[in-house]
Amino acid sequence: MSVPVYPCNSDKLPKSLAAKCPVIIKGFEKAFGTKPDFVARSPGRVNLIGEHIDYADFSVLPLAIDVDMLLAVKALDDKKPSITLANADSRFSERKFDLPLDGSYVTIDPTISDWSNYFKCGLHVAVEYLKKIAPEKFAKAPVKGLQVYCQGNVPTGSGLSSSAAFICAVALAVIRVNMGDSYEVSKNDLTKITVVAEHLVGVNNGGMDQAASVCGEEDHALYVEFKPELKATPFKFPNLKNTEVTFVIANTLVVSNKQETAPTNYNLRVVEVVAAANILAKKYGVVLKHDGPSNLNKGNLRDFVNAYYAKYMNVAEPWNGEITSGIERLTKMLELVEETFGAKKSGYTVDDAASALGISSEEFTKEYLTSFPVRFDTLKLYQRSKHVYAEALRVLKALKVMTGSSFTKDEDFFREFGNLMNESQESCDKLYNCSCSEIDSLCQIALNNGSAGSRLTGAGWGGCTVHLVPIEKVDQVKKALIDQYYKVKYPKITDEELKEAIIVSKPALGSCVCTL
Repeated sequence: MSVPVYPCNSDKLPKSLAAKCPVIIKGFEKAFGTKPDFVARSPGRVNLIGEHIDYADFSVLPLAIDVDMLLAVKALDDKKPSITLANADSRFSERKFDLPLDGSYVTIDPTISDWSNYFKCGLHVAVEYLKKIAPEKFAKAPVKGLQVYCQGNVPTGSGLSSSAAFICAVALAVIRVNMGDSYEVSKNDLTKITVVAEHLVGVNNGGMDQAASVCGEEDHALYVEFKPELKATPFKFPNLKNTEVTFVIANTLVVSNKQETAPTNYNLRVVEVVAAANILAKKYGVVLKHDGPSNLNKGNLRDFVNAYYAKYMNVAEPWNGEITSGIERLTKMLELVEETFGAKKSGYTVDDAASALGISSEEFTKEYLTSFPVRFDTLKLYQRSKHVYAEALRVLKALKVMTGSSFTKDEDFFREFGNLMNESQESCDKLYNCSCSEIDSLCQIALNNGSAGSRLTGAGWGGCTVHLVPIEKVDQVKKALIDQYYKVKYPKITDEELKEAIIVSKPALGSCVCTL
């Protein structure tokens, strides 16, 4: 499927986007004294279920939300092409840079924190794509210069993927300008080229953010798979009789410094789940085969599923993401986790883990603990592996809820789907230890006031929460969050800050182009 193109006045545009287009066009006219050619747009996202399982190659369930990054764009035909960036947000001052005349890439300095770097990331992958599909035109020649006016309302640093939304919109705009109005960019191509864009500024992200931003559809969640290839399949929420599926996204306003906390948070979880996969493989006498980039190059918990089923169930083909067989396999994995790690729930020392793998403590340290910094007392292998398999199972169960027969009562859908979100939060808190008191507080307040399911979204340790709420209860949930959390914890919070902290959204449209 191609990225859709709509006239700015089309009745197919969501109301919020139709209202934003005239505003950004006026902003462009004020900044540059002329009209833009078009508006490129990509939204932020939340993840409903499937936290900390993507780096074990298990599928996740995000959706695009109704906050986005818009770019009003005009192509220039200068002999010395350049790009000028203006921003509706006064915190981001104007930037201008020249494009190399020989068609080489614009330099990105990741040591300097500047908002234009993210534009350059999107530009880089778009140019790379253009060189691939039209080498005769772009191999040794520059792309067109641009005037760009940026306007976004995805809160930065909130875990809602503002950078991915920006980069996807940039890449979409650059491709359209240089390939012409008749060229249709496929959602699949736009997703795949933008996945690696943030690597250019040192962010080793996966593919969920870009897939959700590009492929989002109204009233749908996305089943984002990483194996056997990256793809996003939309699943529609059921048609309810008396209400609508709505999500309230509430920011804790707690920022976790990922770089400082990585040795005890993210990095450590990577080591734990990889070590767990390899101890399972050792116990059951299988070899982990991994056909792509892997943390520590040791294989992962999904690789163990495939190896175990090949040896003990005579299933040669790796699991392909199919729901029913996945539920069966993941249920079996949870049994094996209990058998393997259940007796040592208190955790594994380095000596314990080395012994389970049949190697020396020095070898374990070299192979597992030196790739990036980690700090720990014991490795929580039972808790981490149980979370990963149970969370991957919840994603599949959520799809079954969405695709099941129609519900007798609307409450039945909210109860079943909400319970899975609540179980996910419980697992993130108790087994993966990636929640925090602020997340717990927001979730409990929302549940007490009308939310059917509440959980963290994103890596955790701060950031945002997401709440499944029937539309008629949204105001009640918002008021409770404001009165019982924001005004208590942040008594000087302004109305504008509250507006940014709480977002109400239905599953939204993904990337698109709006023509004038």
